[in-house]
Amino acid sequence: MEYPTSAVLEWLGNYFWPYVRISAMLMVMSVTGANFVSPRIRLFLGLALTLAVMPSIPAVPQSIELLSFQGFLTVAEQILIGTAMGMTTVFMIQTFVMLGQILGMQSSLGFASMVDPANGQNTPLLGQLFMFLATMFFLATDGHLKMIQLVVMSFKTLPIGSGHLSSADFSEMAGWLSIMFQTALSMALAGIIALLTVNLSFGVMTRAAPQLNIFSLGFAFALLIGLMICWYIMAGLYSHYQLYWLEVEGQVCRLIDLTC
Repeated sequence: MEYPTSAVLEWLGNYFWPYVRISAMLMVMSVTGANFVSPRIRLFLGLALTLAVMPSIPAVPQSIELLSFQGFLTVAEQILIGTAMGMTTVFMIQTFVMLGQILGMQSSLGFASMVDPANGQNTPLLGQLFMFLATMFFLATDGHLKMIQLVVMSFKTLPIGSGHLSSADFSEMAGWLSIMFQTALSMALAGIIALLTVNLSFGVMTRAAPQLNIFSLGFAFALLIGLMICWYIMAGLYSHYQLYWLEVEGQVCRLIDLTC
């Protein structure tokens, strides 16, 4: 039996372009996009997901040839869509890392640091703690499954060959950097005000009793207050995560023109 080249390329295109979009999202998305996850595992996971969801994906237009200039443009579009969807989860997790870094700098807990297994950078230990908590919330609430569901639904709202991201979508994605800073600062604001009050109190004590060794006493007390503030923030961290996840989910839905 002979198979024409056009028929083979057509069959490969039906699987290749959905595979590119799904794999691009997995390469960037939180948890699966971390450095401790092998790229080979991500690629095989993307292949398994592609084979599993192929019956629910619309057929690829036959007018697009796999080995052509239009085919390469289609590949670039799928990479952009998948990367943009995965980046929203990265912004969400990094918000909690920034929360820990802000509290660590204010409470002197930033002296304790470790290598971040997700990106290989040396970051404060408090930021790592909040990152692990946010990651566990993401997995416990099936956030990874929701992202897989959204990327499958995106093939209907942004079909291969005709659907693409607009300039407004990229502008909104860039605006999420400011939202990330704003959200992290709003969650850390109570701790910042409490630590500022403590530092002002030590300043008054220094003026009233200059003979006190305010540096040794204030450093230990600031560490104690910082630990108490972290315990207080952790008690309501999940509620903050739920509200923030709803915003992230809405952003992904707007990105793929889907009504959530």
